[in-house]
Amino acid sequence: MLVLICAFLFAIHILVIDYFTEYVDGVKMSCIQFFVCGILSAIPMFLVEKPQMTQILSAWQPILYGGVLSCGVAYTLQIVGQKGINPTVASLILSMESVISVLAGLVVLHQQLSKREVAGCVLMFCAIILAQLPQKKEKVEQGYEEPEE
Repeated sequence: MLVLICAFLFAIHILVIDYFTEYVDGVKMSCIQFFVCGILSAIPMFLVEKPQMTQILSAWQPILYGGVLSCGVAYTLQIVGQKGINPTVASLILSMESVISVLAGLVVLHQQLSKREVAGCVLMFCAIILAQLPQKKEKVEQGYEEPEE
């Protein structure tokens, strides 16, 4: 259920980016998104947890990596790269992140892939390649030939 909800929200995110990239600068939009998400995440943190400044300062490296590099830089590149691309194709290309994560686990962490994981990687890779192939329009649609009856 969690994967389904995340996929739905990710699709909405891609559609919103596709809509707004025509009207605003992608880097500006990414900065606004980064700070709004930071503020919205801080509110429940202060309501549910008791953060201490010494603990936050001692974890500055993971916070910097997770916040700035993983979210800030990654989403900025996504927004800039997605401009002018069909949202469906953008969604499939961005889904390659999961395939790359599985392959990185194989190479870096020496994890073993099950047949199901290999099949999922192959299926995702094929879907991304097929989505990017140019479609041939039939001659009938272009008006070169009369349709057959």
